[in-house]
Amino acid sequence: MSLICSCMRYLYSYIFIINMMKIQFIEILFVSLVVSCSSHDGKNKTESLVEEDSIVRISIPDVLKEEKVELNLSGEADKIDIVPLETTGQSLLSTIVDVFITDKEIFIWDLKNGIFRFSHDGTFLNKIGKRGQGPGEYLYVNQLIVDQDKVLISEAGKGSSATRRIHVYDFQGQFLQTILTPKLFVGTLGTLLFFNDEKFAVDPIAVFDDFRKNYWTVALLDSSFNIKKEFYNPSFKGREKDIWENRSLSYGWKNFWEESGPFISIYKKDMHVCFYQEDTVYLYDKIEKELKPKYILNMGNKPAFETSHQFIKDLSFFKYICLYNIYETQENFYFVCTRGDKLYNIRYSKKSGETFISKRQAVLREKSLPGSPGFILRSYDFRRLTLKNDLCGGDFYVRFTPSDKYWVSVIEPSKIEDLMEEIKNGRVKSEELKREFIKKLDMMKEEDNPILLIVTLK
Repeated sequence: MSLICSCMRYLYSYIFIINMMKIQFIEILFVSLVVSCSSHDGKNKTESLVEEDSIVRISIPDVLKEEKVELNLSGEADKIDIVPLETTGQSLLSTIVDVFITDKEIFIWDLKNGIFRFSHDGTFLNKIGKRGQGPGEYLYVNQLIVDQDKVLISEAGKGSSATRRIHVYDFQGQFLQTILTPKLFVGTLGTLLFFNDEKFAVDPIAVFDDFRKNYWTVALLDSSFNIKKEFYNPSFKGREKDIWENRSLSYGWKNFWEESGPFISIYKKDMHVCFYQEDTVYLYDKIEKELKPKYILNMGNKPAFETSHQFIKDLSFFKYICLYNIYETQENFYFVCTRGDKLYNIRYSKKSGETFISKRQAVLREKSLPGSPGFILRSYDFRRLTLKNDLCGGDFYVRFTPSDKYWVSVIEPSKIEDLMEEIKNGRVKSEELKREFIKKLDMMKEEDNPILLIVTLK
């Protein structure tokens, strides 16, 4: 089975952007389908009626008024594994950037120390490649991809951030080849996505190279990484000149534009895409090679395009409802939103049409921009799906989605003290799992590698 590369959660030093969306009913009417108005009754049921493909309309402001409940992990999990990653002189981790999981292995991209391979029980197996400028070596990891029986390490091409040098290894770390892609990306945040047997490039706007002046966000690629088809954020239409003029830091931080996303969820054979500042969640049609509307979200009032794309955001921006992430499971679809100092996890039942919502505290971080003390970077501290871990205790935050089969949460040694009391006092479905979790946390030392909680989805 092909493994899927989720879009990178690349840690770019200054990009701390939140994402906003709001429905624009008139702009959606280009769709040839006939969609009825949605209703939201006392049972929290969202109804849609269409003649052909099913399109679901959800009013997020109405959902936020509903009674808040706990959303439990057990409804999505087939099982959960508690995996302490072995700590040795060769496997010491600093900051985990990304995780990939196969049926037998765990691959870790560490920001400082490169790529590591562990077994499913957390035993360290080997490193993949090493830093350097020789054959099979890399200076800077841009992305980790695990595809079938190969490990791909992507780094920005020498002399141009538009290309990618893809170093290919086997699972034992043996270097096989380096592939140089054509010019694709306009900044350092562009990533590759492997979905089933197709390849995509994903490229949010940022600092633009001069070679490209068309602003696709997602592009379908051929086997040689050449573009076959481009997919555009609809909100860019008519703003191409403004985007170009605000593309570069040479114009100053105040006028610098960028965006986050797109938000992509892959589950089984389905890929959903939601563009930044847009209200529609699209489903990729593998036969027609098209993005077709699946969910239409009414996000309420939203800021102007210029305000939402400003790198240095005003405090007023955060009073709006912002969509950050989407997740599909066997029975549900999740939307993660913020407004003010609240984080909302919304679950939509694909079978019944009901919506359920949980509320948590959101922390807005502020940081002065180095060299420009008058500019304050603002972003939420955490904006991923968080469910009550009723399997072994505490909260389960979905930090990584390494394939359509797994969710991963990371327990750092520094967080154990705060977490332990919550776990001990919480109610769970398996007291045996809870005792195992507590035992492994008790054995954890400050200098140890993290513990992974790996959920196998239903």
